[in-house]
Formats: sequence, C-alpha cells, structure tokens
Amino acid sequence: MARDEEQDTRERLTGGAPARASDRAFGAALAALFAVIGAALAVIGAIARLASAQTLSAWLFAISGAALAVALLASWSLSPLNALRARILDSSAAPPPHRHGFRRILTIILWNTLIFAAGLLLVALSGEAWIRLRAPFTESDVGPNRFVPEAGLLRPPNREMKYTNRLDYWTVTRTNSLGFVDREPPDPERAAASCHVAVIGDSFVEALEVRIADKFHVRLEEMAAAELPDLDVTTSSFGIRTTGQTHQLPWYDEYARPLRPNLVILVFVDNDYLNNHPALHAMRTGYGPDGIPYATAKRSADGAIRLRPPSAGYREERLAPPLDYPLVVRLWRRSAGFLFVHYVGFKMGFRDVWETIRFHARVEELTRRPGYESAADGWEPSDNARVVMSDFFRRSDPPPVLQEALESAAFALDEFIRRTERDGAELVILAERGMGPSGDPLFERLADMARERGIPVINQSDYIMRQGGKVEDARFAHDIHWNAQGHQWAAEALFEWLRENPQVCDDADAA
Repeated sequence: MARDEEQDTRERLTGGAPARASDRAFGAALAALFAVIGAALAVIGAIARLASAQTLSAWLFAISGAALAVALLASWSLSPLNALRARILDSSAAPPPHRHGFRRILTIILWNTLIFAAGLLLVALSGEAWIRLRAPFTESDVGPNRFVPEAGLLRPPNREMKYTNRLDYWTVTRTNSLGFVDREPPDPERAAASCHVAVIGDSFVEALEVRIADKFHVRLEEMAAAELPDLDVTTSSFGIRTTGQTHQLPWYDEYARPLRPNLVILVFVDNDYLNNHPALHAMRTGYGPDGIPYATAKRSADGAIRLRPPSAGYREERLAPPLDYPLVVRLWRRSAGFLFVHYVGFKMGFRDVWETIRFHARVEELTRRPGYESAADGWEPSDNARVVMSDFFRRSDPPPVLQEALESAAFALDEFIRRTERDGAELVILAERGMGPSGDPLFERLADMARERGIPVINQSDYIMRQGGKVEDARFAHDIHWNAQGHQWAAEALFEWLRENPQVCDDADAA
C-alpha cells in the first residue's frame, strides 16, 4: 500500500496519467475563463471605440488580446512544467504528501502568471511589429536647422522632410527655397497683383503632420478660386514649431512683406502665451532666456518692451544639457508602444519621469541666472513638467511671470499692427481650437487684447460647433495637431470671414 501511494505521488509530480487528466480539466476550465474575459473586453472595447473613447478602447483591445492568448495556452499550461520537473526531480525524493497540495497551488499560480505576462508581451511585440511593417518609415528626418541672422532658426531650404509619430501619420513634404514647409511663394509681382494672404504661426502652420496639399491656406486658396474667382486669392505660409508671435515678427519683415499681402493671418495657439516670454520659452525648450534663436520681447531698464534680434549663440546659452537616457529607455522611446503609453499617460495626468527631471533641471538653472531669479515666484513650475502651462492663464490673477507673458503677447500684436497698417494690409487672428470656445478664459484673454486693438478674431472651436462637428475630431488621436479635417475646418472658417469681408482684397497701399 505504501508503495502504491509513493507511485501515485511520483506520477502526479512527473506528469503521470492522473496528473495529465486533472491538468487537462483544469486547463480547459482556465482557457474558458480567459476566453470569456477576452471576448467581454473586446466587446466593451468595440463599444468604447464607437463612443469615440479611442484611448480606452485601445487599452481594452490590448488586454483582451492578452487574455485570448492565455486562453490558447492555458489548456497545456501545466504539462511543460511537469515535464521539466520530471527531469530534475529525484524520483526517490518525493515531498511529503502534506506539502504536495500547497506546491501544486503555487505551481498553478506561478505558471499561469507567467503565461499571462507572456501573452501581454506577445500582444505588445505583435502590435509593434504590425505598426512598423505597415509604416513607410519609422523615424522622422527633418534635417539640421540653419540659423539665419535676421530671421532665426529655420528649416534647411529645398529639402525633403519625413515626419511621423509612428501612430497616426507618416508624411513626406518638402521645404521651399526660404526654408518653410510650403510651396514656393509666388513671384512678388504676381503676389502684388493678386489678393495675397500670408499665414504666420507655429507648428500648426508648419503642419509637418499633413501633406502640403491638405494645409488650410492651400485649401483656402482653392475655395476662393472656386467660389470667389474675382478676388484672385493667392496664399503663402511661414511657420516653425515652438515659436510665438514675437519670434515671428521678422518673418513678416523678411519674407511676407515683399509679397505685399492684402491679408495677414496670425494663428494663435494656447502655448503662444508661453513662447512669447523668454523665461517661459526657456523652460519649455531648454534655450537660454538670453540665447533664444528667434527675436524675443525683452523688457528694458526703463520698463519698455523692445524686440531683441535672434541670438547666434543659442548653442552656448542653453540651460540644462540634454539627458543621456539609459540604453533601455532609449530603445523604449524609439517604439510606437512608448508613444502610445506616453500619450495615454499624458491624457491621464501621468508624467514622463525623464522629461520631468529635465524640466526641473531647466527651472533650477534658470532661477539661478541674473535677472530671472523670480521666474518661478507665485507658482509651482514642477506641476507642469509635461502638461501645457497655459492652464495658468485661465486664472484671474496669474503669477507675475505669466502676467509678463501676456504683456509680451500684447507687444507682439502691437508690432504686427504697426507693420500691417504701414503696409496697407489687414490683420486677422485665427484662434486654434485649443484656445477653447468663446467664454473660455484662455480665449477671452486673447479676444480682449484683440478687441482693444481692433483685430478681428476667428474662433475655430466656435466654427466647428456651429457646423455640428466635434472639436476633438480636428486633431489626431495621438497628437494635438490638426489632421486633414482640422485644416479643412480652419480653411472654411477663414473663407467664411473672407466672403463677408471681400474689401480686404482691394489693392494694398505701396510700402
């Protein structure tokens, strides 16, 4: 009898017939459980996707795939472990019967935990491979920028630009001879003879995320040609990412003014308040506040704000140096999975640890520089390491440095008015959807500044809602910039204003 018990124990430990039968039953039950969980999550994910909860649905589909992968493996989950144990266990050293049940429970938990983790890894690697196989390219290539003393840091001229976030878009565009991502500007004589519209702004104007043919100023030109041909509208754009209106003033002087535009459109986005102030721009970009490679608004000792030319020493004046990420982090940041997780974390309020460290280092160094010791007074920049600091401008009493940023933005508008009035051009502001609809404090600050100066403001959010659209549909799922629909709505909003104000196309006064 004792020998029979010992043999039964050994068979259960080494994969004998009794163990295989019970394992198959357990595996089948486990497979059914995970299959039900996976199917349920897939159904919920599909419902979430239909409800436009793209981020939630993606997570549900990923977990669902892992659960289904476990279901496929669960039916034989115990057999490989038992086979391994059969090789390494001494058949004469079976554990006491009272320990067998506890070890078996631990075996089941451990093995199926490993399988579930393997399922998650399989889904992640499969998704990464699928994205990379379907993508025409996986890395952006926009080339080294060039410094133009009178205009700042521009793109290299006549160069092909590849741009992707590895999730939503893979675009190939080309810069023109001036170093802007646009068609070649019209001949000055042709532009002067037409109703020329010059568009100036940051990344929403540069728009590396879409084809040039899909950009809003091109579509505006096409709409005018189809419906208002007598106006003879031509357009050109001047945009570089991470710039504000103070940075963009020389672009009007050097590139737009020679075209004698009838209409100048400034695209204002929520972070322009920040970019117009040297200290806040330094926190965002890492350029030194006195070494920004664009024109900047600087308050003099007499209290007046003056425009300072682009700094050629921007490399030497940088704040904290770029972080040297560990190898694993560098590899992780090159994956589409990283961008997806990073985007989801951003939406949920989580922060990229490495970016947060770098941001803190910038703020710390900035406040040690003469003249900028009070840049963080009255607010806590650490709260905004990876979120848009523009939320502070929604407060009725922004801290001193943010109030200075508002004054810098007003200074830039004054300078644009002075230039366009001198040249006989009309100035209009397009408020990007991120500024919020009418009534949003962020937008109302801009509207008040523009109203005081007689500048018309077109609110993209208001236009989209009037058309019955969803404001969020103007952007990419994993990128804040306009998709093709966002550019279309921007073009339509501007065309609506142009149709109501055709007098702007009367000949501009000679400069």
